[in-house]
Amino acid sequence: MPVFKMKKVWDYATYNKPFFIFILFLLCIWVLIDDYADNIDSLRVILLLIVMNSVLFGYGMTVTRDRINNGKRLPKIMLKDVLILGFKSFIVFGVYFGIQGFILKIISSPLGFPPFDLEDMLMDAPETVHLLISHSPVDVLMFLFLGSVLFYITVFFMEIALGRLADTGELKSAFDLVGIKRDIDTIGWWEYAKDYTLILLAIVIFSYLNIIVIPNDILNYIWGVLLYLLVLITQFLGIGAVYNIVKEKEKEKSESSQVEQS
Repeated sequence: MPVFKMKKVWDYATYNKPFFIFILFLLCIWVLIDDYADNIDSLRVILLLIVMNSVLFGYGMTVTRDRINNGKRLPKIMLKDVLILGFKSFIVFGVYFGIQGFILKIISSPLGFPPFDLEDMLMDAPETVHLLISHSPVDVLMFLFLGSVLFYITVFFMEIALGRLADTGELKSAFDLVGIKRDIDTIGWWEYAKDYTLILLAIVIFSYLNIIVIPNDILNYIWGVLLYLLVLITQFLGIGAVYNIVKEKEKEKSESSQVEQS
């Protein structure tokens, strides 16, 4: 159940409540700067946003690494790790999102649909319903089936790539497609699909909670940032949890091999 996933995210995030509040405070400042910078068009601001997003990705990747190693709380901010992982993960995100967008556009455009994105479609249900009823049933079925299959496959490769990067710190491991496919086989494609669906639903529920409006501008702003933080933690914690399965099965295989040799 996605609620179970949400509880695990909340328990992990608030394991150390003072540090969680500190991270929330930093993210509030990050969002303020990001909102302000969005209204300014200059090369310096663009570079600033790239650095800011790299830092955000970098901390997210330390969450992934922590979960791979069976961590129970938000990791401390190690600036060097955050910057290095952030820069490398920015590259990995860019490459895999680019490939995913290209593939999904190929199957969507001939059917008269925008590029398939399951997360966006679930986030904006009214628009999705309007989009689907404005096309023929055959086109809708083809769009949903092919789009879902390709979306899941590309997401699996991207998540394992990020898990490998978080674990090894090496960009090369994130683009080893043969090794990534082997890792997915280790988890099981169907099991991975079920787990990712629960994570996706947890993200959607956290996002929909934003419809709750607190009658105080400051508290309402903090509420929105809190939900944004929980969404981020859900995403990166999910990547770590999935790759942890790979690590545990590799460990079991290695221990079993040692026993047989002895």
